[in-house]
Amino acid sequence: MAMSPEHLLARGSAEFVLFDTHFCIREVSAHAARFAAEPSAVVPDRDVRDGFPELVGAEEALLEIARGARRSFGVRSIARHAPDAAPLYVDVRIHPGPGIGDPLLVLTLDDVTPWMVDIQRKAQTSNDALLLIQAMTASKEYIENILDAMADMLIVTSPEGTISAVNRAASVLTGYAIPDLIGKPITFLLPDEPAGAPATGVHGVPVERRCRSQQGEMIPVSFTRAPLGAGEQVIHGVVFLGRDLREQKRAEERISRLESENLSLQEALQTNLPGTAIVWSSSSMGTLMRDLGKVALTDTTVLITGETGTGKELIAREIHRLSGRKDALLVTVNCAALPAGLVESELFGHEKGAFTGALAKRIGRFELADGGTVFLDEIGELPLPAQATLLRVLQEQTFERVGGTDAISVNVRVIAATNRDLKEQVKNGTFRDDLLFRLNVFPLRVPPLRERPDDVPLLARHFLSTFSRRTNRTITSIDPETVRALRGYSWPGNVRELANVVERAMIVCEGTTLEAGHLGLVEPARPREDLSASFDEVARRHLLQTLEECGGVIEGAGGAAARLGLKPATLRSRMKKLGITRGKAGFTSGPIPG
Repeated sequence: MAMSPEHLLARGSAEFVLFDTHFCIREVSAHAARFAAEPSAVVPDRDVRDGFPELVGAEEALLEIARGARRSFGVRSIARHAPDAAPLYVDVRIHPGPGIGDPLLVLTLDDVTPWMVDIQRKAQTSNDALLLIQAMTASKEYIENILDAMADMLIVTSPEGTISAVNRAASVLTGYAIPDLIGKPITFLLPDEPAGAPATGVHGVPVERRCRSQQGEMIPVSFTRAPLGAGEQVIHGVVFLGRDLREQKRAEERISRLESENLSLQEALQTNLPGTAIVWSSSSMGTLMRDLGKVALTDTTVLITGETGTGKELIAREIHRLSGRKDALLVTVNCAALPAGLVESELFGHEKGAFTGALAKRIGRFELADGGTVFLDEIGELPLPAQATLLRVLQEQTFERVGGTDAISVNVRVIAATNRDLKEQVKNGTFRDDLLFRLNVFPLRVPPLRERPDDVPLLARHFLSTFSRRTNRTITSIDPETVRALRGYSWPGNVRELANVVERAMIVCEGTTLEAGHLGLVEPARPREDLSASFDEVARRHLLQTLEECGGVIEGAGGAAARLGLKPATLRSRMKKLGITRGKAGFTSGPIPG
């Protein structure tokens, strides 16, 4: 049954096309085909999109109109060009159609050619940017629909910075209703924007700003800022176009954290320490392991001392493994390997643009280890400025990234290690005494291999098993003479040197038994003892050497008194008798008191 245009259209003068939800044309007004891109296709039973290709891609919006979820859909000011004819401008809009039963849609067509021609004529004689905008979009309603469909937030202000318009995205992002923002200064939303900034000279270079939400959250937003007008001298306002950076920043932080974790794991895999087991049977190691087991169960800061190659990192890893933080990361930092100018950046991270080359935000080692443990190897190499920051972290568990202003709180346990005499460094002014006090809460001294000769054969057999796959050798035993040679060597490089010697010996060994000739040990030359020296002189030399090997420590399990089998008071008495005194450079001796 045919329906008149009056029943179909609110504006009775417009042409129309009636179609169903399958986009099949049901009825066409007398002159509707005149406004189509393909007039011959505008007939009943044809697909409406054949005549009006601007509807292709808008199917979901049209079905929403049919369901009542949307009021209308429109495309303004389409230009139809026919051969040898002036352009025809048409306003295309779709509304819900009339009738009962299956839902119908009605496409209305308005000829706006005279109006568009008039706008273009005016635009030719005027530089007014608003006229040009009207020529492109033709209606305020259409402009608002476009702006509200934008994913980015848009704010328009007067030249003085008063908000005159915002889109729906800005309202959703900030939580403010649009009327609540109109008339407010731009600094109400963007407190970092200079108040009263002139509208002239602004351009579309993105800058990061904090946008204040109704809940008080400061949202990071990337804004471009451009003048609204015809030129530098005629400014109608300023347009701010902003993009929410929260998800981007979260992604950057996740990437930075993954990169830092990857670096930490690579460093752990590339460690020079052979194997991961602590092998021992000596009493000195037994004392160390008992103390280790006690302190591991706490969050106490530990300072591990010992000569190079004694296995201080293995001790740190064992503390972490036995602690309540074992399921979190152990982040190892070799302080001696950090570039001098980037120490604080490596430890505590930096913000994007904090210094030349800081192209992205970086998560530091302490932030990466939150909930876990940081092992600071060779702590004596840490520069003084970084020592001050580290002291604050130990005391307050907070720090700022380089170039940042926000305090970052972490829950990190610190284990430090050194082969240096930190007390001597304090005297020389290269290490902070307050940091040493804070680190030295529970000191652990790893004895050198020469003090634990009973462990040498055990370690050698352990390395035979560890290196069998690497060397493609199967060594089943060690010759007794070889064992004696291993025990009798002084091992200045300690466990690391022993591991290297065993690995080399396995390579040159052609059988299944390791022999002394495979070791290639050369004992460092020692100065010949002066047999003419007096008993007191020999005793004094021996005491000085022992004090030096113990790092000047007299008392305790690793002190000189325990090694010499003396009481501390007795040792001090003998030192006094032999003229041994402690100076700034360590222990020295004068004439033996007569």
